[in-house]
Amino acid sequence: MKIILPWTHNLLRRYGIDGYKKISLDKILQISEENGGKLNFTFARQIAPFNIETILALLYIKGIIDKYSDKVGEVNLHILQWGDDKFSLGNIEKRIFVELQTLDDKEYYIAVQSKKQLKKNIKIRDVYLDVDKIREMIKGTGLEYMRKSLDYLIKKEKVTKIKEREESKDAVNILDFWGLTTLYYIGEVSRDIFGINNYEINEFKDEIELANKDQYKISGYELTFEYKGKKLRFRTYDASHIYEKENEEYKKEEKMNSYITLALYSGIGYILLEEDSGKSSVDQKIREFYKEAKDKTGYDILILEADEKKLIERGIISEDSYVEFIGKDKIEKIINTIKETYGI
Repeated sequence: MKIILPWTHNLLRRYGIDGYKKISLDKILQISEENGGKLNFTFARQIAPFNIETILALLYIKGIIDKYSDKVGEVNLHILQWGDDKFSLGNIEKRIFVELQTLDDKEYYIAVQSKKQLKKNIKIRDVYLDVDKIREMIKGTGLEYMRKSLDYLIKKEKVTKIKEREESKDAVNILDFWGLTTLYYIGEVSRDIFGINNYEINEFKDEIELANKDQYKISGYELTFEYKGKKLRFRTYDASHIYEKENEEYKKEEKMNSYITLALYSGIGYILLEEDSGKSSVDQKIREFYKEAKDKTGYDILILEADEKKLIERGIISEDSYVEFIGKDKIEKIINTIKETYGI
């Protein structure tokens, strides 16, 4: 993933791509003013954003508030999950959430289902995680914020019995666990980034109206805290029903283009935190999705691109380890390194 910070970098040029619109800091502030001081972002990850990109995004948000406090009154980040997408062990960005790896080379397989079962045609929402394996993973990594999400699900009676190889195991849904874990991670690293002492996490139910006036009920988990008198709200929820309905409305085809929905979010001022894979074949496919989304909806997808190149150059992460989890002993060091590296 690559996040380009506007006050330290010129935005990279992307030639001849229709529907993909990188935006400057001035444009971000203009959008905020047009929305009554609200600054809105989205992450589009099938399961959850990764540790590194989450830290970069939080530092970026903090930088905007610090420099332009008079122009920003509220910050919202919607983390869109996609439970109806197919799970794949061959895709590292999905596999990492059942076969967790840390930057210090620790590895844990935490799914209830065997790898053989997960290689079948299974939706993400049908993947379950073994509670005992999660506890073992937490003990091995020292990442206590993960225990908080597990305890939350136990308290809310969202643990279910899954039969595997004639044995019944306590399990939690992959979207619930990693959605909550992402929010607890945001809350914990925000202690260092924003200097907060407290945050709240609760379930929420709400409605959202997209740029084409389609309305949807949304529900999931929400984290809130205040920084310099500004309310920050982070929501994570399964947006499958939105992806599918908008794809059907604009394409009338089975082949899914989730960027259609993201264009409609951008149409109401949401800025997508997106990555550049660095692989020409993947980028070409994404460019086609962007163009189709613009052609179908009439809206550009507003992009804030995150740049991890400097972290790779400094040896903090490798090109293949951007999805890995940051062990407890490395979080503070990486936050400080990012601040130093990007001047934020």
